[in-house]
Amino acid sequence: MIELDGVSKWYGAFQVLKECTTAIAKGEVVVVCGPSGSGKSTLIKCINGLEPFDSGSIRVAGTSVGDPATDLPALRAKIGMVFQSFELFPHLTALENLKLAQVRVLGRTDQEAEAKGMGLLARVGLAEHARKYPSELSGGQQ
Repeated sequence: MIELDGVSKWYGAFQVLKECTTAIAKGEVVVVCGPSGSGKSTLIKCINGLEPFDSGSIRVAGTSVGDPATDLPALRAKIGMVFQSFELFPHLTALENLKLAQVRVLGRTDQEAEAKGMGLLARVGLAEHARKYPSELSGGQQ
């Protein structure tokens, strides 16, 4: 569960997040959309602890994101998020990009990561693109 309660964020005099409050259940898929500059990326970065917020609270699986004692890398390993810019490694194929964090962060074997990665690609209709590099994929495929 991801819980936000009254989260606000300022950049100087500009308030980009205004008392955001929501709860997202485990397994729920959420799309954050809105016009450019409306705070979408800032909100997602705050949830992941990549960007500090000024007031309110964020809890992920009961753990406070704003607590200095929180092990943020361990917490991030439990959260799956996709940003506007996917930042795929250009020297790795689509499948290799999917496998990387599974092996390094989650400790899966290469075979386990490949099976999971191929399953995910198949789920979104992209299995035939597994061995392609980002430069060979459209923006939507990336």
